[in-house]
Amino acid sequence: MKNIMKIYNERLRLLLTMLTVALIASCELRPDLPESGSIPDATPPSADFSYIPNAEDFRVISFTNLSEEAIDYVWDFGSDAVVCELVDGEMVCGTETTTTAFEPYAKFEAGEGTYTVNLIALDANQATDTATLEVEVVDEFVPLPVTVLNGDFEDGSDNWKISFSNGWDNNGFESSSDGSNNLYDGSDNGSKTGGAKWNASRSVGSLASSNSRVAYQPVVVSPSSEERTVNYTLEFEYAIKDDIATDPPEGRIVIADIVEGHYTDGWEAYQLTDRGGGMSLLHIEVSEQKGKGNFTVVTGEFTAPESGLVSIMLSAITPVDVYVDNVKIYPAD
Repeated sequence: MKNIMKIYNERLRLLLTMLTVALIASCELRPDLPESGSIPDATPPSADFSYIPNAEDFRVISFTNLSEEAIDYVWDFGSDAVVCELVDGEMVCGTETTTTAFEPYAKFEAGEGTYTVNLIALDANQATDTATLEVEVVDEFVPLPVTVLNGDFEDGSDNWKISFSNGWDNNGFESSSDGSNNLYDGSDNGSKTGGAKWNASRSVGSLASSNSRVAYQPVVVSPSSEERTVNYTLEFEYAIKDDIATDPPEGRIVIADIVEGHYTDGWEAYQLTDRGGGMSLLHIEVSEQKGKGNFTVVTGEFTAPESGLVSIMLSAITPVDVYVDNVKIYPAD
């Protein structure tokens, strides 16, 4: 009887072992299936892009990725272009015709013509969408776009500071919550936004003191050359209080300058302005007193220097509060 039970137990263990091995194998071989109750991908990727020619070589095209709900990208420029990249400020082109870069450059060696470019956008679920554009390569100069950092002053005086060797304050201006109702894109916010403010103690000119403040920001524009003259527009909004006060000899003015070059000493840069004794590329003085909150848009045009390096300088001479907002630089028409 014991022998019979021993044989039975050994057979049972063998059977359980075989079932376990079979179960493991079936799990390993079975493909992954969606979990019960899983939700379909409700936001598949959407591929889209735009492009702009390089300011120095029209054959080099810069692509801007406008895709949504995607994490990976495959660009295909066909056989007519090679992928390029910026290395230490220099455009370097290879031999590849495809890339997974987010926003690549491509050079169309043959020059003018229409070329087909494809962009595949993929999301985390490997769902894809493809955008195809006919890219027109034209031998036409396109000035560099300019980004004025913190041009709406929503981040206080960030990007507008510089040290002054003559002892002026390096904070640029006083931050204010009494900026324009307009957002940076020109749309109406419906209420005040952030802005920059000057008053008597922050003024330059006849009211200058150790508390004087001048906002400064260097930018890069497309350089003018013997072949072409490149013009840009400076735009900003301003408001001047109409309160009763004793005005300085200069009156109440908001001042904007564009000077050539980039600087580490604000006093050196200020001395290049018209008010500082030099000659600005662009000098604007505005004085309309419409009252707090009543902003006026001002524009002025300047010619880019051969260096392509310019700096924005903003200041004021005033016995009352004045405000500046939404500073922009863009290619002139």
